[in-house]
Amino acid sequence: MEHLQSDDTLRFLKKPKPPDPRVVKRWEGRLEVLSNPDGFIIQCTLALSNTKIFYTPDVRDSTKTFLAHLLPSFVIKLEGAWQESSFLFPHAHVLLPVLPEVRPFLEAIKLSGAKVYRSKFQGQVLPDPFSLIPDRGPDLPDLSVLKHLVSFRDSTITTLKNSPDLARYLAKTTYTGGLRPVIEHHLK
Repeated sequence: MEHLQSDDTLRFLKKPKPPDPRVVKRWEGRLEVLSNPDGFIIQCTLALSNTKIFYTPDVRDSTKTFLAHLLPSFVIKLEGAWQESSFLFPHAHVLLPVLPEVRPFLEAIKLSGAKVYRSKFQGQVLPDPFSLIPDRGPDLPDLSVLKHLVSFRDSTITTLKNSPDLARYLAKTTYTGGLRPVIEHHLK
C-alpha cells in the first residue's frame, strides 16, 4: 500500500475563510470597551475539561451568572482548536478590562494552577498582567464551582494589546457545538 505524502494530505483540507467584516467590526467594538487607555486587555485562556458549555444553555447561563458576580465586565469566546494530534482542545478566551475589580479573580485562577506568561506584540514583550492592576487585598473568590468545567493547570493568564489583528483573530469561525460562541457581560 502506498503511503500518502504530506502534500497529498494537505490538498484535501479546506482553506479557512476570512472572517466576516461585520463580525470583525463587533470585535473591534468589544475590544475598545475592554481596553485601558494604553490599549491593554487581560486575557485568561481557560482550558475546558468539560464541553457542556458549548451545547447546554443551562451550563452556559450558570457560568455567566457566576462570573458576573465576580467581574464588572467580560467577553468569553469559546473555541475548539484542532491540534496536530487530531485532538480537539476546547478552551475559552476570557477577555477582561484592566480594573482593580478583576484582580481577585485573576489571583484565584493563578492560585488554582494557571500559568502567567508575558505575550509579545510587534516584537515587544507586554507587561505582566498583575503589574497593570493595583493590589486589592486577600478577598479571593471560591472557584470550586468551575472545577468540573475548567482545567486550571492547563490555563493561562496574559496581557494582550488591542489591535485590528486581535479583532480578526477573535472573529474567526471555530467549533461552537451549536450555541453562539460569544458570551458577554456589561459591555454597553
